[in-house]
Amino acid sequence: MLIDCHIHSTISSDATSPIAAMCREAIRKGGAIICFTEHLDLNPADSNYGYYHHEKYTAEIGRAKMEFGEKIEILQGIEFSEPHAYPRDFERIVKNNFDFVLGSVHAFQGTWAGAEDILRKYSNEEIYEMHYSETLKMVQFGGFDALAHMDFPRRFLPEHKEPPDLIDSIFSTIIKAGIALELNSAPLNRGKGFSLPSPTLLGRYKDLGGRYVTTGSDAHTPDEICMGMEPLTAQIDLHRFEAVVYRGRKRFPVNTGAE
Repeated sequence: MLIDCHIHSTISSDATSPIAAMCREAIRKGGAIICFTEHLDLNPADSNYGYYHHEKYTAEIGRAKMEFGEKIEILQGIEFSEPHAYPRDFERIVKNNFDFVLGSVHAFQGTWAGAEDILRKYSNEEIYEMHYSETLKMVQFGGFDALAHMDFPRRFLPEHKEPPDLIDSIFSTIIKAGIALELNSAPLNRGKGFSLPSPTLLGRYKDLGGRYVTTGSDAHTPDEICMGMEPLTAQIDLHRFEAVVYRGRKRFPVNTGAE
């Protein structure tokens, strides 16, 4: 089954198409389950700051389910950036009826991780270190369902040796908390030869007892939706991970629909 649990529509400021158009394309490609995970960013330096509108989002999801629900399962989620930095807002927002909550790190030092001033000021090694340090803070805070694009800096920096102590701490924390690890095909879909996380990280997750993974394209355009799922499935098979989806914040195996 094609299952894409990381999708953005025009509910996010950096996406190009409304929910209905994304659903049509997912159906055309044979998608079975999709989950919209619209950006919610509270960092003023982020382009999505102040953009999210929950009532509009919920209304569009409702219309999409009415129109397309017999052809594809449509879930409503959110991608919350740095929830540990905004604990009261996070607690308030996740009380809404989401199916799935992604936690992600897009920023540190007060700005986006790939901002020019960050890239000029710090070495690649320092940027990776800061990213994983922020990620550890986020997973220790918890409260979300899956860790999105764990090695996010690989999107804009050369691959670098990950700090082993931080990596092990991150994985140990999410495994203990029951937080899934997202497999993200966005770099593949944008002309790069890899997905996230790296093979090294996936192997370490497995070695430490990691089990649950979600799959997502991180689509911001219709052509990206449901793309790159075959390589992610191959990684799941290689490591014998259990692919899951979330409905009403509860985890389900993708093949049975039963928890």
